[in-house]
Amino acid sequence: MTDPKEDLYEKKEKKRLLSPEGNLVYYLTKAGQIIILNIVWFISCLPVFTIGTATTSLYYAMMKNIRRNRSYPLVEYLASFKRTFAQGSVVTLGSGLWLLVLWYLRETAVIAGGGTENVASAVCFLLMLVTVAVLVYLFPVMSRFSLTILGLVKLSFVMAVRYFAFTVVMLLGTGLLVWIWFYFLPLPTVFIWPGMWCFLCTFMIEKALRKYMPAPKEDEDAWYYE
Repeated sequence: MTDPKEDLYEKKEKKRLLSPEGNLVYYLTKAGQIIILNIVWFISCLPVFTIGTATTSLYYAMMKNIRRNRSYPLVEYLASFKRTFAQGSVVTLGSGLWLLVLWYLRETAVIAGGGTENVASAVCFLLMLVTVAVLVYLFPVMSRFSLTILGLVKLSFVMAVRYFAFTVVMLLGTGLLVWIWFYFLPLPTVFIWPGMWCFLCTFMIEKALRKYMPAPKEDEDAWYYE
């Protein structure tokens, strides 16, 4: 025979989990909001030159709404998109052109062959890796600080070096997820996994960002310090 008290406890626990304030509903809501942000991010990236702005806005909304429960996800996403559109577009176009130049030089060196060309190819590949590592931090930095493009690059480079372990994890993780998605997962999962990965990366990036953030002002809603 089952204990009536245990049955009553289980029923109360189920009601609590399924109530609007319950843990299950809360986490399902957050998961749904992440997917919505992911879809909006993907659509925002379609013009290509907006990839940086879209990624900046995704990180900003992920932190302020999903993790800190402020405002609404799309409200914060669109606010950040509008605020960082110009700078994000310039960074995207500039970094994209820089990476294309490095790729072209590397391919030219590979085709030419020889010892000197092999060194040049290795240098170009290393510069491409460094550029991508800097970009991993640059868009979150843009979402948090008002800096010039040169200031963004400098701070992001310092963070990429100082938090080298995080940098390696995020680069390898992103590469692995792209590989798994391309070869094993259905294409529509692109509307899910980038947002989930961004959410996980916020736990690493925030540890780096906090080291460079000024102390909060009085009466300021310093959600980024929570």
